[in-house]
Formats: sequence, structure tokens, C-alpha cells
Amino acid sequence: MKILLVGSSIFQAWFNVAEAVPEHELVNRAIGGTITEYWRDNLQSVMDEENPDVVMMYCGSNDICMDVPAEEIVNNIKICRSMISNFNPAIRFAYFSIIKAPQKEGKWELIDQLSEDIKMLLYDGDLFVELNEIFFVDNSPVDEFFVEDRLHLTDEAYEKMVVLSKPLLKVWL
Repeated sequence: MKILLVGSSIFQAWFNVAEAVPEHELVNRAIGGTITEYWRDNLQSVMDEENPDVVMMYCGSNDICMDVPAEEIVNNIKICRSMISNFNPAIRFAYFSIIKAPQKEGKWELIDQLSEDIKMLLYDGDLFVELNEIFFVDNSPVDEFFVEDRLHLTDEAYEKMVVLSKPLLKVWL
């Protein structure tokens, strides 16, 4: 099974992601700095090149930094999901939640609302992975999981992502 990762820097820097899906082929096409509009406009060509069985996405964090309206973020994810289905209805899709990083303080409620809205647009059989279960505890981000920019993740944080996602992905796949 071929798994395609798309999205922004959180996925681009997830170097140990293969540990979460060890029995599958993995292609990481995530690009740091991208927003949902980029993937709305470019996901088709990436799928044409890669022909995946599964698409996993982390995107929307940069949109928040750029003050992209929530409705546009959700609509772009919806278009991406539809594009995947139109490409091949058998492709499975997983969306990884936007992380409530310290850098996003003041926007954490927006992130929660985006998570709820994105969950609603997913298809039956899709997977939503709530990353904030590990990165946001007792109404605060866990500081040791973030590097100096207060947005990107430490190696320890990526280890936690593997621990969280591996059993979810194993059952789901």
C-alpha cells in the first residue's frame, strides 16, 4: 500500500513517520510554508505522479498565520477531499489536526472550530487524528514539544506523533 503525505512543514519534517506505518510504502510530498489553497491547486498533479492508496494531510496552520478565513480553509480541505475521491474512490484519507502551538495563542478556539468543521466534511471511513491530545494538555501547549519558533516540533514531539498515530493507522489501514 502506498501512502502519500501532503501538507506543510509539520509533515515535511516528520522524518520518522515510517515508524508509524512500517509495512507500507511511504512518499512524503509535504512542503513547508504551504497553505490549503496550494494543495487545492496542486494535489491533483501530485496524485497523478504518485498514484497513492492513502493520502494523509496536515495543512491549515499556515492559513491561520496568514489570516485566511476559516470558511476558506475548510472549503479548500473539502475540495482536496473531493479531488481525492474523484481521482480514485478507493483512496483512503486521513487528516491530522492543526496543532495548537504556543505561536498560535489567541487562535486556539479557532483551531478547535476548524477541527470540528473538518471532521464534519470527512467521508465515512476517513480518519481524523487529533494531535492536540499530546501537544495541548490542561489548556496549554506542552512547551518541551516545540522548538524556539514556538510552532515547529522537537524530535520528542515527532516520537509522540508516532506513538499516537501508529495504533490508529494500523487499525484503520
